[in-house]
Amino acid sequence: MRNIEYSWFALSNAQGFGAKSIHYIFSNLKQQQMSMAELFELNFSQLANLLPEIGKGRFNRADLSVLNHLDEEKLFTSYEKLKSEKVHLITMEDERYPKSVLENMLDTAPPILYCRGYLPLLNTKGVSIVGAREVDDFVVMLTKSVASNLAEHGFNVTSGYAKGVDTSAHLGALEAHGTTTMILSFGVNHISIKKEFKDLDWERNSLFVTQFAPYEKFSGQNAMMRNKLVCAMSKAIVVMASGPEKNGEGKLSGTFDAAKVAMKMNIPVFVLSPDVLKPTPQGNIDLIKLGAIPFGNGNEIVKFLEEHPQEEPVSKNGIAKTTSRTPPIHPTQTTLF
Repeated sequence: MRNIEYSWFALSNAQGFGAKSIHYIFSNLKQQQMSMAELFELNFSQLANLLPEIGKGRFNRADLSVLNHLDEEKLFTSYEKLKSEKVHLITMEDERYPKSVLENMLDTAPPILYCRGYLPLLNTKGVSIVGAREVDDFVVMLTKSVASNLAEHGFNVTSGYAKGVDTSAHLGALEAHGTTTMILSFGVNHISIKKEFKDLDWERNSLFVTQFAPYEKFSGQNAMMRNKLVCAMSKAIVVMASGPEKNGEGKLSGTFDAAKVAMKMNIPVFVLSPDVLKPTPQGNIDLIKLGAIPFGNGNEIVKFLEEHPQEEPVSKNGIAKTTSRTPPIHPTQTTLF
């Protein structure tokens, strides 16, 4: 029988099969006490009996016959390349898969998370810092300060590895000897280490995570999809500077969208007070009107999260009962890159 992890990889790369159809398949397999590997041992008739909804209605893009005609040689070569590059494939049936992602994203949760780096960060107390790509030096300084403060208090700082606020958040955490997770809007084949990180201990204190196939390149659509994962992996979202929900040309703000997604997931959203920045970002004003919590220097965020420790978002404001600290990085920890 084939490798279970590889079976997940093969299914996720099968044309027409997306997150929802894979959730459906996985659910049916569990009901029959079957593994993902056993799926590929079935003929078309057996597949049709097991998965009667595939090819119909909401799963009409998926075709069961594809599963018996995959280019196995090409797929397995790609899979082995990932393993040789120390990319970890964390599937939905892996105990290391973040429970918060399954709970917050339901049947849209990515079937596989492709990871490089310090894997325990997948399930630590993370806070995401988000904001515009084009920001001035003052916002960069503030972002680093907030990230450093969070890192020093045991929070894993999460962001999207874009320029501007994202990069500043990652750097602030690392400069404070904390940890950081970079959630990508492209596949692992396109990871490049930014020069700002070269002199920091990023290899041992960080984790790259992406839901996208290794070959996928950046796109605006991927960035919006990535925002949902950013929120789902976080105990809180911190917005430094956001444009309006839509600009004059009707283009959506990724930062504003991330904040709204977090609110729908009942995750606390903190927004830098409009009084701190000149000119005042319109998105910051609008998000506070929607219920986001304004903050000044970041101490308010730490105080709130420590007074309201979270394990899971179980109430309207995302507050739950228990939490755990980010595991300390041991000086002899093995580098995973």
